[in-house]
Amino acid sequence: MYLQTVMLLLRAEGLHSCPQIAWAEYHRTVAQVIAPPPQRVLYCGMSIGYSNPAAQHPEMPRAALSETVTFL
Repeated sequence: MYLQTVMLLLRAEGLHSCPQIAWAEYHRTVAQVIAPPPQRVLYCGMSIGYSNPAAQHPEMPRAALSETVTFL
């Protein structure tokens, strides 16, 4: 929930973000660069910036909700 809250706060300030959980797989390599204290663990990274409205975004087809979700 922490990352979601940070991302919502960023949007409120006009910024966009992208969480990057894959960084956890490379924690040793990243730790060599950022040198975290020994009591800290790298969980994820996050890109933060302004979107480029002129950039082309791929159109991704979406499955209907009924094809992907079952309500019990």
